[in-house]
Amino acid sequence: MSRKGSRKNPARPGHKFFFSDEAPVKTDTSEVTTKIIVGDNESEGRYTILSDLWKVGFSVQPHYHARHFETFYLVSGEAEWSVNGEAHRLKAGDAVYIPANTPHSARTIGEKPAHFILIYSHGDYEAHLEREASYTDAERNDPEIKKMLRKLNDFNPI
Repeated sequence: MSRKGSRKNPARPGHKFFFSDEAPVKTDTSEVTTKIIVGDNESEGRYTILSDLWKVGFSVQPHYHARHFETFYLVSGEAEWSVNGEAHRLKAGDAVYIPANTPHSARTIGEKPAHFILIYSHGDYEAHLEREASYTDAERNDPEIKKMLRKLNDFNPI
């Protein structure tokens, strides 16, 4: 029996099973591995659901999203989140919801990676990952390209 989800109407996505060992890796760097669980097309642009594995020592600088909200559910590991000036240590089973225009930052804690399920709305996170992947590490660190990507990806550093 095939493990692939079926689709009844190609113009309108149907149900989908997600098997982590078969999911394509969208990002795989020294800091983060990202897999798409439910993509922009499947949710008809409403949201993206991702599996994010943050490696030991990974951190996200303080920033906000003007047009997007995020929910992070911690599957394993530990992380520290600061949201709108309020900091908390999260462990497996904890979650954080971050509305648009809310300053936030995060970092892994301890000697194990932090595995999150991320719900990102509105659903254009795949486009964000594809834009990022179209540049080399050196290009992504170029100040002009970095500025352009941040604007397109609604990532606003504080």
